Amino acid sequence: MKPPRCSSPCRWRLLLPGLAALLSLALVPPAGAGDESPDFGWTSRLVGEGHELRRDSPLAAGLELTSFGRDRYRIEQELRGRAGPVSLLLTATEPGREGAKPDGRFVANEAYADFSLGGERFTVGKKVLSGDVAYAFRPIDVLQRESRLQVMPPQLEGIPMLSWDNFFADGAWSVVIANPGHQRRGEAREDGSVALKLYRRIGAADLHGVLRHSNRYGLELGAAASMVPSDALELHASLLTQRRGERRLPLADDASIRDLLTADSALVTGTIDAPRKALVGGTWTTAEGFSLLGEFWWDGTAPAAADWQRLARQAARRAVLLGVPGVPAAAVAGATAASTRIFEQGNLARRGLLTRLAWSDPGGGWSASVDLLKSMEDGGWTLTTALAWQSDRLRFDAGLRRYGGRADSAYRLLPERGVAFVGLSLAY
Repeated sequence: MKPPRCSSPCRWRLLLPGLAALLSLALVPPAGAGDESPDFGWTSRLVGEGHELRRDSPLAAGLELTSFGRDRYRIEQELRGRAGPVSLLLTATEPGREGAKPDGRFVANEAYADFSLGGERFTVGKKVLSGDVAYAFRPIDVLQRESRLQVMPPQLEGIPMLSWDNFFADGAWSVVIANPGHQRRGEAREDGSVALKLYRRIGAADLHGVLRHSNRYGLELGAAASMVPSDALELHASLLTQRRGERRLPLADDASIRDLLTADSALVTGTIDAPRKALVGGTWTTAEGFSLLGEFWWDGTAPAAADWQRLARQAARRAVLLGVPGVPAAAVAGATAASTRIFEQGNLARRGLLTRLAWSDPGGGWSASVDLLKSMEDGGWTLTTALAWQSDRLRFDAGLRRYGGRADSAYRLLPERGVAFVGLSLAY
């Protein structure tokens, strides 16, 4: 009798535990090499999302070709740890989506080593390089470029890098070469760049600075600060200026029918001279476990209200062409679907406001939050409620997010009404 065949996701789930065991053996330092022993942790995680499609969306003609409105799940096996100078974060993931075949993938999210050479400290490998003081939007996160406020996001994937690090009593600085050998790639985080990162603590204030150069954006200069004037109050601010910037935009209103029906030209990438990004915010916390966070920002690289209005008009023009003799329905659907890539940008609100009310049980265990994000320029909004419970090894999350606003606003044009999410993780 033949043994049952192991599917691709099954092979991933079997591979990572074996790899963890091999790494634990391979990275044990030889006798006499030091007292530090390998320290690895294992986490299994299940995430499920139920998405509600907006059937009356102006973009309805192309939604069958996108992932909008499709329920999905994600099973993750995560190995994290350190052995001597080597730090690792490895994930094997089985993602599934309604109407699509599951496809397992293995990612080394982080794999880097810290070492000293000539009395100087260096880091080489693949590492997550997030950095800033804000919650909803991080202007000076110019290396990792993390997309904030996602629902149950997967682990961040690090960036190939080499850094020269210096630490002292009240500060630090690092020179980072990101994606060495690369020029301009598909996404900004994949570009080759050189950056100087600074940190200094003065009294109750943490000060951050960054200077980065890349072929895509030229010179980027940013600064951020966070201070705690009292036990209950925290204040923060962040500012970035760039030599150049980019954003995805819909076609011009006078675009030809041919361009309107061509998927490759559904969106154009616009270049912006000297854009700026800025954020101010603060958090008030009480002894009973309640906190209130507020943040207001400006993002000069996000689409303007007029851009979202133009997207709505073009979707309406394409919809009118359905059924017209000589106009292939597939071309209408393809171009409409391609135009939804505008929602992949990290920030949809040029002027945004986030208010977040949260509660954590002072005794541990339960926590809850309500977030309201408002686009001040076009009137769109998102409302997210979440509940979590955590013990030493087990964590449970559940919540609901809704989108709304004016008919031609970014979050109202998003082809979904909302998403319900649940997550369960177990640490070993």
